[in-house]
Amino acid sequence: MDSAIELANAQAFRDDGMMRVRVFGGLVRHRKIRMEGLAVALAHETGHHLGGPPYLQFYRWLSSEERATDWGLTVGLRKVFGEARSES
Repeated sequence: MDSAIELANAQAFRDDGMMRVRVFGGLVRHRKIRMEGLAVALAHETGHHLGGPPYLQFYRWLSSEERATDWGLTVGLRKVFGEARSES
């Protein structure tokens, strides 16, 4: 069995006071993620920095998972792609 672990993920973190988002483990090249999935992942991670309260218990400067997702879907993606348009 191969000892390598395949991991595709993203992370919000601080580095010398700078807010950063890291994509690692092949997330960008994953065949099933596609552009839309990558956009959602990046919006979610950015939401950890910009989403506001409630915050994570042990990282009080990062928004909770739920808040990061909400911010990513309602603010982040709209800033990049504009308002969703319904198909009529």
